[in-house]
Parts: sequence; structure tokens; C-alpha cells
Amino acid sequence: MKKIAIVDDDSIFQFTTKVKIEKLQLAKDISIFNDGEEIFDFLKSCSQEEWPDILLLDINMPLVDGWDFLELYEGLDKAIKDHIKIFMLSSSINPVDLEKAEEHPHIQRYVTKPIKDDILKEIIA
Repeated sequence: MKKIAIVDDDSIFQFTTKVKIEKLQLAKDISIFNDGEEIFDFLKSCSQEEWPDILLLDINMPLVDGWDFLELYEGLDKAIKDHIKIFMLSSSINPVDLEKAEEHPHIQRYVTKPIKDDILKEIIA
């Protein structure tokens, strides 16, 4: 079972996504972070056993948004970056964000919110 980190400032999205993941039994561990700075600080200080396998990263957050986090992420150890799969989330269908996400080397896929169950299963499988 996977470890998932949800990075989003929307508490309703955090709750509903966590409940969906639990209901579908897709993960053994689900962590919640409110912005890019929280997850970055966690990744810098945690042990390899604590690394999430999948990071669901929102674009639009206060303080450190998804794009800012990805800039910070570049400075992390290669082993962390090789381990974690990042999925960019947004309720926006802005073609600029979509194109930027598709071209980014650390983003596996751009997913529009809310995440449908079948997409969640694909991502976590």
C-alpha cells in the first residue's frame, strides 16, 4: 500500500480526497499539508521510511504554491525525487498551467479537481 501526501489549502478538498482514498483502500498512510512550504520542510527533515510515494500537489495555494514548491523541490536529494511521483492538481483548466505541467520533469500528470474515483485509482495504482 502506498503513502500519499495531499498538499492543498482547501480543507474540504483535503477531507473529501482523504475519505475517497480510505474508502477505496488505496493507501496505508495519508498525510495532509496546507501549502508547499509545509511539505518541503517535511521532506527536508523526514526519514526515507516517511517519504510519500505519491504527492497530490495543488497549484494555487497561499505562501508557497505548487510551482514555488517545485522550484524548492529541485534542491532536494535525488533519491527523494526518484521516489516520489507528483500529480499536479487544479480546479483551473488554464492551458498555460496544463502545458507547463506536461513539460515539467517531476510532474507525472495534471489532474483537474475534484478527482474522480477512477482517476484516483489510476494515479495510485
